[in-house]
Parts: sequence; C-alpha cells; structure tokens
Amino acid sequence: MKLIWLIVAILFAVAELMTTTLTLIWFSIGAVILIFLSSIIDSILIQIIIFAIISTLMLTIATKKFIKQDKDYKYNTNLQAIINKKGIVKETIYPNKVGIVIIEGESWSAISYDNEEIDKEEMVEVLKIEGVKVVVKKID
Repeated sequence: MKLIWLIVAILFAVAELMTTTLTLIWFSIGAVILIFLSSIIDSILIQIIIFAIISTLMLTIATKKFIKQDKDYKYNTNLQAIINKKGIVKETIYPNKVGIVIIEGESWSAISYDNEEIDKEEMVEVLKIEGVKVVVKKID
C-alpha cells in the first residue's frame, strides 16, 4: 500500500507544478503522511478517509492563513512614489474639472483637492491618487 500512496503523492505533486494555486500540494503531503500511517492501519477505507481529512484540513488552514496574510499586505506600486512630489500645472485645473500637471517630466490628469481653480504655470503638490488622476493642491 505504501507504493500506491507514493504514486498518489507524486501525481498530486506533478499536478501542483502545473498550477499556480498551491492547492494540490496539500493532497500530496497528505499522501506522504499516509505512506507512514499505512504500516499501522490495514483498512484501505480508513486510510482513504484519513487522507481526505488530513488533506482537506491542511488545505483549509493554509488557505485561511494565506488569505489573512494577503489582506494585511499593502501593495506598493510606482504610483505611490509621486505622492508628495511637486509639479507644474500645464492646463488650468477648474473646480470639479480635470486639468493637466507635469510631475517629474510626465503629464498627469489632475483635479484640485479643495475644488479651487489652479492656474497654468502654478506649482502644486500631489496629495493622493484617485483612479487615474492625481489630486493636487496649490503650493503657497
């Protein structure tokens, strides 16, 4: 029976290599555990039940742990690098309208933080990013 569990472990491991989800590896580990338990437990039905319980528990616990880690992770992108940077208004930003700002040589669609008009050639500071627009305020 140990040979069968070894084959099952290898098959699940190979199947896991073909995916990107870390799902099948737990079944492979469950089969490895059953290689050792099969020398104690003679009943094939009980072995299969234990395999299912161990694999499912490991899958559930690991998935919850990875999801929790992912929720707590703050994704850093290059966009965050422009927050607090200074720029020059290329096209006037009118209240509730989009204008254009040049930040480090790149053109960005921009809106005013407090809906004030910011004239062309004025200096602004980036406060945050909303969608594809930067939110700016005039530098006094």
